[in-house]
Amino acid sequence: MAMTEEKKNIKKAYYYVFLTIVGIVFLIFLGIPTLVKFAGFLGDVAKSDKPVEIQDTTPPAPPQFDEIPEFSKEESIDIKGTSENGATIAITANGNLSEVVANNDGRFVFLFNLQEGENTILAIAKDTFGNESSPTKTFNIIFDNTEPKLEISSPKDGDSFYGSGQKQLLIKGTVDEKVDLRINDKFVTVKDDNSFNFTTTLNEGLNSFEVKAIDPSGNEVLSLFSVNFTL
Repeated sequence: MAMTEEKKNIKKAYYYVFLTIVGIVFLIFLGIPTLVKFAGFLGDVAKSDKPVEIQDTTPPAPPQFDEIPEFSKEESIDIKGTSENGATIAITANGNLSEVVANNDGRFVFLFNLQEGENTILAIAKDTFGNESSPTKTFNIIFDNTEPKLEISSPKDGDSFYGSGQKQLLIKGTVDEKVDLRINDKFVTVKDDNSFNFTTTLNEGLNSFEVKAIDPSGNEVLSLFSVNFTL
């Protein structure tokens, strides 16, 4: 019995020795090279002067324009706005593509040379990683630097009026487009057919009138006349 037990113990010892040798061989041929390679990779990263690049795939927000006028009498206007710091603003103005760069405060400015009539402008933002925003809405600007036409049909400059029956004066006239119309700084409604009427009370002696018409672009025309009134 003692000899049998001793043989079993010897077999177990041989078995454990065999497993130990196999484990050492596996570690030498597979485990250690892998560990060495990984350690080398970490060493290269630590020694490298180049920062680890982080790829940004998030698009920037669309640029935000400051208030853009619907009408202008100026041939060139500054289009200003905000975007991501350092972003490139690709602006399509009347179908022509231009680029400006937002400064450190995220501000940008673009000189828009207008053509007569309707002009269009929109923009997108591109960040330093090449990501592009969705476009802004398209803005329309009407360029008009021609003053409106204003005609006073009655009364005529220098007309005279007499008596209490003519103390109320009716001023009549026409314009050729939608305007803000004022007579002696009082607002006057322009009808759909571009005509207008304005009634005022005359004072004794000379009465002077200033009729001013301003179109949506800011062009204005002024008409001056005077009439005399005697009771």
